[in-house]
Amino acid sequence: MAESHRIWSQKLSGIFLFILFTTACTPAYLVRNQLNLAENIYALKVDRIEKQVARNPDNPDLLLKAVTELTIYSYAFLLEQADRETVKNYHQGRNLYNRALNIFNRAKDYGLRGIKLQYPGFDSLMTATKMESFTFKKEDVPFLYWTAAAWGGAISASKGDLAYIVEIPKVGWLLERALEAEPEWNKGAIYSAMISYSMKRPNQGGGGEKQARMYFKKALDISGGKASSPYVTLAEVVSVINQDREEFEDLLNQALIIDFDMDPELKLSNIIAQSRARWLLEQKDELFY
Repeated sequence: MAESHRIWSQKLSGIFLFILFTTACTPAYLVRNQLNLAENIYALKVDRIEKQVARNPDNPDLLLKAVTELTIYSYAFLLEQADRETVKNYHQGRNLYNRALNIFNRAKDYGLRGIKLQYPGFDSLMTATKMESFTFKKEDVPFLYWTAAAWGGAISASKGDLAYIVEIPKVGWLLERALEAEPEWNKGAIYSAMISYSMKRPNQGGGGEKQARMYFKKALDISGGKASSPYVTLAEVVSVINQDREEFEDLLNQALIIDFDMDPELKLSNIIAQSRARWLLEQKDELFY
């Protein structure tokens, strides 16, 4: 059971690859060719935003910027690096996971604070044993999505900590509310996230894979087939579970042949997704047995 929790927390890190950099300001060139420089620039950006929030703790625009940018930073420069570093140096990888966890938790708190400004009863809802129905508007979707992304990142960075694993349904609940409010938001980002969540949805009665493949198709349709991330996500969370090596390789190779210059809005997300696809292909002998 503990091993399955560890594996799931690893896979959850792939949920939000699709739009991590769709809204990022760091140039694609830096991320692709000067990763250390890009990380330093982004770290300064995150520090500046948190100082602004400290001076204006109830400013919704700053809170949205904080949950967005801290989540992007932690996924791209800490969690992704931790996944790779752990293979070579466990202790160094563990340190990176801990740093990522700390930032994801701060990001999640900013997101929840922003939602609570608009919906004062939201806090008690999220701590309830049974979450009731709640209706949101289209303009709430960025807060819902990025808060879910930060929460999912914290679960992944916890590396199987049960205190975090039990919160997976709350991540799914936020994504489902976002999906209801604006399903096509940000070129299918929510559908791409739902690919992974479908495989761990409570009480899904064995239909998780069917749902995951449905969300995969929707993500591809909305992005016009120009996004690499849905292929990477399906490969990680479905093909590996099924031990379908052929499908795994086919999906990742599909991700790699997409021209990331084809859609400027998806360029950064495609660069990141394709980098992960190459790394996953290098790890295939460890993933399939």
